[in-house]
Amino acid sequence: MKNRISFSAVTQIFSSIMSWFFWLIIVFFIAMVFDYVTGSLAARKRGEWRSTRAREGLYHKLGIAGALILALLIDIVVGLAADTVIRLPFPFRGLFSPLCAVWYIVTEFGSITENLDKLGAGIPAFMKKGLALLRTAAERSDPGEECACTCKRKDDKTKGKRGR
Repeated sequence: MKNRISFSAVTQIFSSIMSWFFWLIIVFFIAMVFDYVTGSLAARKRGEWRSTRAREGLYHKLGIAGALILALLIDIVVGLAADTVIRLPFPFRGLFSPLCAVWYIVTEFGSITENLDKLGAGIPAFMKKGLALLRTAAERSDPGEECACTCKRKDDKTKGKRGR
């Protein structure tokens, strides 16, 4: 009972500090662990499990975590600059870290579906297509990319800025 109370207290503290982004990070780490476990099981099932390959997978996961930490640090620096140097008329709450977290989560979900498919789960086509669409949407959220609306690219020669 005491462990439940302390875990609950810790999650409440982090949740109040980091808001919804904290839950993105939790989902990200759960997805990474689930991907690693399902990938290892799928490799074992096919007789292809190798400790070297498993270690490479762990290094890859650490690299992804490092990229997410870098995105968070970039958001912190840009946020500090926005508050003190640039003085934006609105509070900067982050851009890179939420987008990176969502992109990596969707990527992990895609990998998990592939692993589960290899284990014989038979993943529905709509789930695979939906995850592919989410990944594409996260990739297209680049401010320099064209979107489905009437926005122009940054390098549009007609205006030099995005039109609305």
